[in-house]
Amino acid sequence: MNRDLGQTLDIENPRTGETLGEVVLLPERKISTVVWTAEDAFRVWRDVPVGERCDRVLEMARLLERQAPLLAREFSREHGKTALEAETELARSVETLRWSAHAAVRVTGATSLSERAGAERTVEIDPVGPVLAIVSWNFPAVVLARKLGPALVMGCSVVIKAPEETPRVIAAFAQAAADAGLPPGTVQVVHASAEVTQKLVGRPEFRLVSFTGSTKVGKAIARTAAASLTQCILELGGHAPVIVTADADLDRAVALLAQAKFGSAGQSCAAPSRFLVDRSVHDEFVDKFVGAAPLCDDQRSAHGDPGTMGPLNNARRRDAVHALVQDAVDQGARIRTGGRLPDTPGFYYPATVLTDVPPQARILVEEPFGPVAPVVAFDSAEEAVAMANATDFALSAYVFGETNHATALARRLDAGSVSVNCVGGAAPDAPLGGRAASGYGYEGGDEGLLAFGRLKVLQRATLTR
Repeated sequence: MNRDLGQTLDIENPRTGETLGEVVLLPERKISTVVWTAEDAFRVWRDVPVGERCDRVLEMARLLERQAPLLAREFSREHGKTALEAETELARSVETLRWSAHAAVRVTGATSLSERAGAERTVEIDPVGPVLAIVSWNFPAVVLARKLGPALVMGCSVVIKAPEETPRVIAAFAQAAADAGLPPGTVQVVHASAEVTQKLVGRPEFRLVSFTGSTKVGKAIARTAAASLTQCILELGGHAPVIVTADADLDRAVALLAQAKFGSAGQSCAAPSRFLVDRSVHDEFVDKFVGAAPLCDDQRSAHGDPGTMGPLNNARRRDAVHALVQDAVDQGARIRTGGRLPDTPGFYYPATVLTDVPPQARILVEEPFGPVAPVVAFDSAEEAVAMANATDFALSAYVFGETNHATALARRLDAGSVSVNCVGGAAPDAPLGGRAASGYGYEGGDEGLLAFGRLKVLQRATLTR
């Protein structure tokens, strides 16, 4: 298939493998039109007062919230999330848009500096310019909201390179922007091949590229963007360790970690993916964790049921997860539950728990991005910290144990976010960013808003007559 000619890709139902529809890929010849439209819209949108921009984004949030029940069903159908997961993600997206709108006026205000050499000085913020937002398929609604909300309130136009697997939820955001009265072209949605996406990244008119996805693709984007000195926000892969100490509340730890591990079938870069458990409580933890593993939802159901786990989004992901499990087993790991490809339609993979996993197993090195939990015993805090930090990824980490002890361990972990005796998704008011192979730059919080702006120091001589 020659995608550069504007060919189509099928949208598959992850529960059945059946075709739900198709998306049209952007032909290379239309890249310039998309870019010029973004430039023209930027020149209009940047001059809209910040208060009015925020009102428009708040209206977007209201429109999305109103259609959320219907949109959640479509979202569940094309992604594979359960209905509850789809509804929760849409609610988080609306919350993110609203937070961005409420915070923007405070963040964009000019800051006065002390007078120097007879000049008054202020620091002002201009919008960075047209933005290319490349959205991942695993949490498309909330990932988009964390890019789109801040970009719009700061005065940027946005071209969304949408995930081909989940197009309808992205289209709903663009429609809400239009219905909220944003100028034409301020928000555009495109689907594109990898080659055309890189050509978009290379266009110098984009002054910022915000990408969420794999480390491999993120590095390629950074190389392409560097040629035009285009700045990037890269939220890349993760391999989040969990340390469970001997003094942890195991029932609480298991309940929270099972939800965090198996939610959205483990397709989250922040999901716990290496379970490091004190040897004295290892067996008890494993027994409890196996008991908490969810069942796959009814494949005949259109949306899944609360408390169950949906399928993986596509066959590639299912097969990659199974290959990691097989590699671990071939090297001596023991399957405690799951670990087998089901003989059923769709892209299901059962919740899987592995023990006796050798350190050279791929699953302890590569991000599993699926419902597999390798559990490894440790004998000392030093060993646990060393194992947790023995990765190129540094996005998220978790520690469960007595509060003071667990907090001390958390401060020794190399990660952009560490949770102690709790789990939770990225909040709108908190900066999310990785280190090392997990990327750079921040989304969320004031830092995430300011990423879509550029500082200007304005100096004015204090003249007297």
